[in-house]
Amino acid sequence: MIYPTGGDWLRMEIAGGRVRSVSDESTWEEPVPRSRKTWALIVVALLLVAAAGLAAPSVPGAVKEGSDLLSQLVSSFGGSSGGSGSLGLNYTIYSPLIEGGTANITYPSNYGALASYALQLINDDRGNYSLAPVNMTTGEYAQQHADSMLKYGYFSHNDTQGYKPYMRYTLLGGTGAVEENIAFAYSGSPIFTSTSSIEQELSALEWTMMYNDSICCNNGHRDNILNSLHNEVSIGVAFNSTSLYFVEDFVSYYINLNFSVSRDYYVNMTGVPTIQGLSPDAIYITYDHTPIPETPAQLNAGPHEYSAGTLVGGVLPPCDLACQTFDDVITVHADVWTFTATNAEVAFSLAKFIEEDGPGVYTVYLVLGSDTTSAITSISVFVQ
Repeated sequence: MIYPTGGDWLRMEIAGGRVRSVSDESTWEEPVPRSRKTWALIVVALLLVAAAGLAAPSVPGAVKEGSDLLSQLVSSFGGSSGGSGSLGLNYTIYSPLIEGGTANITYPSNYGALASYALQLINDDRGNYSLAPVNMTTGEYAQQHADSMLKYGYFSHNDTQGYKPYMRYTLLGGTGAVEENIAFAYSGSPIFTSTSSIEQELSALEWTMMYNDSICCNNGHRDNILNSLHNEVSIGVAFNSTSLYFVEDFVSYYINLNFSVSRDYYVNMTGVPTIQGLSPDAIYITYDHTPIPETPAQLNAGPHEYSAGTLVGGVLPPCDLACQTFDDVITVHADVWTFTATNAEVAFSLAKFIEEDGPGVYTVYLVLGSDTTSAITSISVFVQ
């Protein structure tokens, strides 16, 4: 949907929305943009794996591309990096690729001010709905993705290495559960030339995600911002004088967790809960094919949303008699399942899932409710 915002500005949302319980044939038609100097694009995906009574998964909807807006913009910003000129905001973004659990992450000189400003916007929105504020996490995954999009000139939740948000989160050390909003603004002339000009656009993008999100994205951005389980956020801001990328990686972090996988794919999760009364009752296991690198052109062609992967089964507490199972997918009963005020411990094998689906990425969602919006882990295991 196109939203005029005054002057030569035009803001448009595309290709987002929460993953809905609809068939693969369902599509969202995207509008053809009007000719203007500036656009902003916003994408979100809330990960939804329904399990009503331990049932089968939801099926994500597909997105049909309705314009060539992104290809038009790519020719304008074409992978260039750098800051905003005369006010000391220039910075060079080096390769942000994730290798061996690390990435070369670059911050603009005014990042502290911009991140604090964005955090206040988020918490003001949450406060308007009587929700607790989120804290800034020390995790750098949001900035890594913002750097990547600016460096290589694309706009997508996926990156040039083929990684989804929860995969990047795991590879960079995250052990909670992550859900991502991304937004992009572009101008035909240099306008992001001061901290205040960038803050002004961050405010506009946040407002759009909160209050103009229904037709574009089924209120997915808004739901992400207002998820009561989210207690942390990683904020990414990367820009040059004409392009601005804004990433919000919301995190539900409730266990100081150690996660390990043996060579035979036996998982051990141990840690200390950060709140009282934590009592997860299931783990969902989803599967993605082995990530394949993509070019910026492929990423810009879409789809721009992401899903939690394919639900291939789950893990339930130990059981001897009258055991519950998942419908139509693999059920594994854990060998250890302990949650007390001072101890969290779960142990189980991924072998059955891997025997069924083979190499790829298996993501472990420890959930408090009936879908992955209630997850407190989104930890990916990469199987060769």
